[in-house]
Amino acid sequence: MGYILNEPKTFINVKLTDAGRRQLSLGSLNFTSAVLSDREVNYGIDRTEKYDIVNNRIISPVDTEPGFSINFDSTNAIPLEGNQLVSAKQFATGTTGSYGMFTGTTISSASTSIDTTKLLGNFNTTTYTTSPMNGGTSVLLDNPGGSYFPNAGDLAFIPWEPIQNSGATYTGAIVPSGNPTVSLWYRVTSTNGSDTIYLDRPTPDFASQANAQTINTYFYPYNGLETYYGTGSTNPEVWNMNIIRTKSVEGTPDSTSGYTSYGSIEYNGTKSYLGFNGNTVAVGILHYTNEYTGNTYAEQFVEKSVRVDLPYLMWHNSTQDNGGGLEFGVTLYDVQGITSTDGLSNTTYRDLRDGVSTTSKIVGRVYHKLKLMVITDAELLTAMTYKSNRNYTLPELNLNLSSTPKYPLTTVQATGLCKSGKTYFATYITESNSTYSSGSTFGYPQALHCGYVQQIDGETDTNGNSQFLTATFPTNSFPYLRSSVNMDATSPFSGTGWNANKVQLLVSEQDTNSSTLEIVTLSDIAPTEWKLISSVVGNGIYTGDTSDLTIEPNKLNGYQFIISQEDYDSGTTYVLDSIFTTNDDHSLTGLTFGDESFLFGNVDANILSTTYKTVITTFAKNDSFNSSNNSTFDNVLDNNTYITEVGILDNSGNLVAAGKPTYPIKKNEGRFLTFQLQIDF
Repeated sequence: MGYILNEPKTFINVKLTDAGRRQLSLGSLNFTSAVLSDREVNYGIDRTEKYDIVNNRIISPVDTEPGFSINFDSTNAIPLEGNQLVSAKQFATGTTGSYGMFTGTTISSASTSIDTTKLLGNFNTTTYTTSPMNGGTSVLLDNPGGSYFPNAGDLAFIPWEPIQNSGATYTGAIVPSGNPTVSLWYRVTSTNGSDTIYLDRPTPDFASQANAQTINTYFYPYNGLETYYGTGSTNPEVWNMNIIRTKSVEGTPDSTSGYTSYGSIEYNGTKSYLGFNGNTVAVGILHYTNEYTGNTYAEQFVEKSVRVDLPYLMWHNSTQDNGGGLEFGVTLYDVQGITSTDGLSNTTYRDLRDGVSTTSKIVGRVYHKLKLMVITDAELLTAMTYKSNRNYTLPELNLNLSSTPKYPLTTVQATGLCKSGKTYFATYITESNSTYSSGSTFGYPQALHCGYVQQIDGETDTNGNSQFLTATFPTNSFPYLRSSVNMDATSPFSGTGWNANKVQLLVSEQDTNSSTLEIVTLSDIAPTEWKLISSVVGNGIYTGDTSDLTIEPNKLNGYQFIISQEDYDSGTTYVLDSIFTTNDDHSLTGLTFGDESFLFGNVDANILSTTYKTVITTFAKNDSFNSSNNSTFDNVLDNNTYITEVGILDNSGNLVAAGKPTYPIKKNEGRFLTFQLQIDF
């Protein structure tokens, strides 16, 4: 309750009464007639002509029944007819700022910082001198006290600095955009209760070197949804991410639980609702699920305003030179392209791209009315997966057919693999030597295979012979792959990016099933039906030139794999390394695919709300309402009446809405007044 601000406005402030809200709850609210009141006027005060009643302050409309149903001149309510009662629609837009896990600018030198308010406690530091990294699962914290010592089940984010970065130290929680390194997620399985934590997977193997390198370790809740939104916090400003897989990851053994035991499986209905099936075996849902934060994002996003920042990723589709990438992070936009409509969910979306140009790569969609984003790019999803052991992405293969094998082999020595009636699927793994060696390897653990799977139908050549499967990489697709030269201590790239000592193809042969005209998709392939192509002939594995200590990116770009039947037959069944096998114990220390719960990034978006208004128009004609039953009104002395309230009645005579002007409105025989009332819904 209070007074209406006495501002020079002509609109009438209207609200539903208690009776009106009750009728609305019953679905029976209607507006039938209007009544006028002058109850807040003392006519006697104006007869001296020293004070003007229009200067009076008016009390705001009350919620309870105002208690009047006839006009102040004792006439009956004024009927609302024709276009006196209409509906109007209007839009309001706003901005939200940047919400997420980081502060600062994503693509700008040393300007992005981890938001320490989102941590479970202050970050801890680790120095290789006191805690040598040797490929084990334990990490000794130099400042175990801080404000928080982790518990079993917590997530740990560690931006590793390899030995090549010896002496490089960073203060605070800055993510140096000019120093991209392998940053990995772990789950804490146990602690010694004082200064040592034990992780679910091996750390890098830096050969136990007692190095002065200091790094930060950040701890987050395993279940971000419950932790960030279940505590009554009024504004956590954290976006959630759930990566849903409806197929077991390639190489999953039969003895291991499959995708139905993965985290986020409960979101599979959303994947179907949005129409993702077939080859789209995984999607990442970015959403703002909150119990206590209010309607932060209004009714929908404004199209062409959405921006997703992922500061810690090394994105292969960068414009940086091969092997020369020194800019951390990728930003996604919904600017380019058209607005499409999804037929199943019957809602609109725009493509989410890794830039703002027409050639920018499509990596997902923004569903503006649903206020969520979907990541569909398989490699981006892999790098965002906690258990993938990499934050860099890999390029897709280019598959083709060839009638001749790899030189110097001939068709007499090798047989083509690709036959008519068969479809071939291919991807690959990259490996580095497990233990640090100067100029040879960083010592990072095995990473998950490339998420891009390409396919090609087999066919015979003009002589009826099966053809050979060829695979190459797109030009300039390894900006963060470091060669031996770039590992040298004098190089500006030293210690940044990632390295590989081996690239090995994964291939699966499937029946095309032409008799039923069924299309073979990735979802049709069992996880055990993949082969690691062997080195019998030498065309399934690339290890660089003999002089290379680590694979040089330009040479890898120029290499062509040519796979024969003999290569395929001698290959071995692909089985995920033990560090990737699923763990069903989500409640305590387990970590498996789909266990991501929050987006490690930021989201910016303009927002839009739609308001529907009931517009009610009523009149006070010049020959009406020129007298009043107000006890202070004198028919002889008073020439004017003053209107201070308008009431709206329903068809049962209930006063369901009341409106008041910002000041009393003068009425006399010379004035024909029109009142327009607006009620927002």
